[in-house]
Amino acid sequence: MAKSQEREKCATGIEGLDSILGGGFPVGNMVLVTGVPGVGKTSLSLEFAIRGAAGGERTIYITTIERPEKLIASVPEYDFFDRDLLESGMLRFMEVSELLESSSIYGRPETREDIMRFGEALSRHIEENNVRRLVIDSFSAMFYGFDDGTISRDLLLMISEMMYEKGCTAILVADVDPSSHCDMAVTATIESIISDGVIVLGNHQRRSDLLRTMQVLKMKGASHSRSKYVIDLTTVGILVTPLLRGGT
Repeated sequence: MAKSQEREKCATGIEGLDSILGGGFPVGNMVLVTGVPGVGKTSLSLEFAIRGAAGGERTIYITTIERPEKLIASVPEYDFFDRDLLESGMLRFMEVSELLESSSIYGRPETREDIMRFGEALSRHIEENNVRRLVIDSFSAMFYGFDDGTISRDLLLMISEMMYEKGCTAILVADVDPSSHCDMAVTATIESIISDGVIVLGNHQRRSDLLRTMQVLKMKGASHSRSKYVIDLTTVGILVTPLLRGGT
């Protein structure tokens, strides 16, 4: 049987992660980046967005918690950030309310109908603007206050199909309860089941140090290591090194 053709890769721009994945995320994948607060989920997502825009791929970053201007204010600390990316429109930070076609007084989805309108508006925006990278940070925060878990499932399925059809690659950020065991909490979520890839960021105690870690649990369309790696958040981007087992 002939070997199936390898899918085109979307390089994240994070050198160590791209090495683990054999070149990056397969184009059209929807990747879940998850973990407890403070482990670098937004930093990883920002670098993915900025590197993509700098490489000529139109990118939108949808923030559901912070105001775009507050998030943008933290971006200039990165040496690889160029404000021209914002001025040219290659990189755009948006709120959900900019795509939500309703008169919601809270500026966020309040009903199933709001969620579906958001998904439809997002699809049109991607198509009309030739968007190639998408980040939603945080995806899980969109559903605070919703009791019906099928709503998030339906939007996930919509976005997954949207990404594959349009050749757009997405990161969805989701939070994990700090009191839960990270891996178990992740694998039990509908987001991890539907997503094409799952990257877990966490903490590792080593003597008196608390190290940030990264582990690729799954990535459809790519062979990859499932080992844990130490990550360091720096002004030149995320640095990735093997987690040495000795001396823990």
